Amino acid sequence: MLDVDHKSYWGDYFSYFPALARYIPLGEYARRVRPRACVLGISDGKFALPLLRAGWEVVGVETDDLFLNGGELDLVDGHHDIMGLRERLATEGLEDRCTVVEQDYMTLPADGDFQLVVGSGLWSMPPNRAHSLEALVHHAMDMVAPGGIFFGEYLIGLNDDERRCGYYPDTAGMEQIVKRPGWELFENADLGIRGESHLGYEQWHYHRYAAAIVHRMPPPREPAREN
Repeated sequence: MLDVDHKSYWGDYFSYFPALARYIPLGEYARRVRPRACVLGISDGKFALPLLRAGWEVVGVETDDLFLNGGELDLVDGHHDIMGLRERLATEGLEDRCTVVEQDYMTLPADGDFQLVVGSGLWSMPPNRAHSLEALVHHAMDMVAPGGIFFGEYLIGLNDDERRCGYYPDTAGMEQIVKRPGWELFENADLGIRGESHLGYEQWHYHRYAAAIVHRMPPPREPAREN
């Protein structure tokens, strides 16, 4: 069983994250092996805390001080007390297995160090538009080790502005980006339209969610040599 952390500010917003349970090690195997994940946009731990509890080591990339260190929000839907990621990790005794990196992930090396790389919704955010969507996604994929998984949730355009800007692809457009030599596309699903209001866009609005799960194939084994 794998689910998002529902105590996160973002916990009740839709995510396809639980589907990863079909593809990644959990349970006793993960606790013994301690595979490494990188969560891009770790925020207050929606994805990271479940992975840590399942035995994973996590590197989290985030630049938002509110969600790292906590604070208060007054929004249209009411008052929110945000327990920051660092406090949440300390409360559960998980801080020794989670490294927080406060910088743009595009400035990080993409050396294939992680068995799992997770990104959700971040490619359409304005600060990332200094790069093409293909460059953003490929950099994240290149952080995945051979044999590992890239999980990318993205948004499909619902209006002309979104379709024109280049950061809200349909599933065919995302497939063109993630189908690369040495990679195997496991899933690329249109997950439907949902209405929501949240920090950054408090007016009620709609998103069409989608998610891609892609496997970086291990290099072929060399044939055994005959004596």
